[in-house]
Amino acid sequence: MKDNRIIAIDNEIERIDEQISILETQRLSLLEQRQDIVDEITVAESMELESDNNVDYGNPSQFPWTQQLQQTAYQHWGITSFRPLQVPILNAALDKKRDIFVVLPTGGGKSLCYQLPALLEGLDEKNKFTVVVSPLVSLSHDQVYHLKQANIPAATLTSGSTREQTNLVYDFIGGKKLNDPQHHFKLIYVTPERVAQSKRFMTKLNIAYDQGRVSRIVVDEAHCCSQQGHDFRKDYKDLSVFRNAFPQIPIMALTATCPWNVMKDVMKILGLRQPQMPRGTLVYSAPLHRPNLIYQVVKRPDTMKETIQHMSKYILKNYRGQSGIIYCFSKKETETVSMDLYNESKGQIVCEIYHADLTLESKEEVHRLWREKKVHVIVATIAFGMGINHLETRFVIHHSMPKSLENYYQESGRAGRDGKRANCILYYRGQDVFRVSTMVVNEVFGGSNLYKMVNYAQELSTCRKIIFEKYFSVDPSIPAYTSGLVNSTSPDVKCGTCDNCTRQEPIQMVDISKETLTLVHLCRALKNVGEQVTLKALIGFWQGKGLKKLKLECLKEDPNIQIPVNKAYSIMDLERIINHLLINQYLAEKFHFTMYNTYSYIVEGHRSFNFIQAQEEGTLTEIKLGFIGNNNIASSSNRSRSNNVASSHSSASTINSNNRKRRRSSTEEHSKANKKSALIILDDDDNV
Repeated sequence: MKDNRIIAIDNEIERIDEQISILETQRLSLLEQRQDIVDEITVAESMELESDNNVDYGNPSQFPWTQQLQQTAYQHWGITSFRPLQVPILNAALDKKRDIFVVLPTGGGKSLCYQLPALLEGLDEKNKFTVVVSPLVSLSHDQVYHLKQANIPAATLTSGSTREQTNLVYDFIGGKKLNDPQHHFKLIYVTPERVAQSKRFMTKLNIAYDQGRVSRIVVDEAHCCSQQGHDFRKDYKDLSVFRNAFPQIPIMALTATCPWNVMKDVMKILGLRQPQMPRGTLVYSAPLHRPNLIYQVVKRPDTMKETIQHMSKYILKNYRGQSGIIYCFSKKETETVSMDLYNESKGQIVCEIYHADLTLESKEEVHRLWREKKVHVIVATIAFGMGINHLETRFVIHHSMPKSLENYYQESGRAGRDGKRANCILYYRGQDVFRVSTMVVNEVFGGSNLYKMVNYAQELSTCRKIIFEKYFSVDPSIPAYTSGLVNSTSPDVKCGTCDNCTRQEPIQMVDISKETLTLVHLCRALKNVGEQVTLKALIGFWQGKGLKKLKLECLKEDPNIQIPVNKAYSIMDLERIINHLLINQYLAEKFHFTMYNTYSYIVEGHRSFNFIQAQEEGTLTEIKLGFIGNNNIASSSNRSRSNNVASSHSSASTINSNNRKRRRSSTEEHSKANKKSALIILDDDDNV
């Protein structure tokens, strides 16, 4: 007989089983209903995403704000028509459904792409505003200056802001009602350091986000996010906080200089959806070529005095009384160049310096005087940087070589923003490379970026426009919107105006394989005797100087190399050859660090072993390098190669030293007859 307690428990279990069965049935029913809803939403989203992806943002008739855009642009900026790509970018920004990545050349109108939408969106009762992350204080102040001139309330939060200014901006961000309409800011410029280090800023921004008052986050000079870029800023990497903390706010990234690998890295850091995905980031990329900019590379004279004389003569002849920028490598150099140029021109070229050590007030004063044309030329370091907007800048001269092609494109692009002809001139000597390389050695991609710049400076035939466009070309897998551009060109079409396109002298392509072999053997021999060599020292040994002291005079008798070097080469030519071999990794730089300095020494590169092996096996390939109108180099080089082939089939002891002397004598005569000036005189004739 069952215990009553057991019967009661069994009954309860049976009742629960029945309930479970009912609940399971209900559960299955709910799961089916849920799946139906999910399928319905998926279809709807798919259709919506497909619709979004197919929106023609370049067609103004599709958007209700078109008339207001045009009226506002004219009212505040006097703009009657938009530049290439501005219309689709403006429409996409106001649509607010997707993030945007904008790559427009310097002077292409990037700022308007976020300033105009910020103004329109800030007109409602919520007092919405746009946050703009800008890397330089000078850039932020310059932008706010122009916005206030256009009667647009804007503010900065920088280390130079007073306590009163800072409190006022924070009161506005936090939603405090302010009576003065000029304090209803439409754009607030901050540095990446402020975002990364100020809890107060992020707390106030979070309040504004909850109130629905943050229109968008703008990351200007977005290439600074990536260590692969030319201007990496550590605090830019912390901007990922925006996507994590404020996922509903659209982000717009802007830059003038962004190779595709850097673009991908920036998107990852900022949390932007990949362009290939549904509702992915919109990439707007315009051709980099600006037809009004004339690019030239000039051989820098041997002395500072000659360089200043050349510079002064050029400016006074072509741009007397007009605005320009001269970029220098160091703060000390800016002071020297500024003073010497003023004195050389007898006060006709009024200069001011600009570098990081100036106070904020001094920087603003210098910038103001230049804008008002009371100062003709700003002599600056890279601190006179991104976003500087003076439309009538007629020339940008680089007294010293920049550390990357990105830097050079951006800095030179500050010329000719009014669309009129302007000149971009780089003074170059091969020895400059090692001064810069010791400064960028600790940067992740510093060396490779520098060598790309060196390759640009040494190139004698390829159009400058083609070099830029190939370097900055977008990955074909990234859909970029480039249609309808006024200056759209093919990367293979020459500009027709740069120094390489207009060069009159013939370019002689010379096989420098023997010179390469000589330098590799020389570096190896010097290493074996414990000698570390700089560029200057290596050239000296190559010329046969100092070998006796190191007991290396036997190198002069090696039939496979040539020491002393062919005298048809100038010192500048020898520097070019060595730099060419560094770029192509037949030679390499080795750095030595002390407490106060970094030194660059030249050693064998990783390609040298295979090169020597190929020589020993008789499979040596040519290494070509161009020289300007120097037939004696080409002919001497050909004779040298012929003699090298003959000597490789005979004993070194059979070499006729008298023949070698006669060859050197003949070479000297050719050199004297064909020697050209190392300095290219620049003329700015209308027909160039």
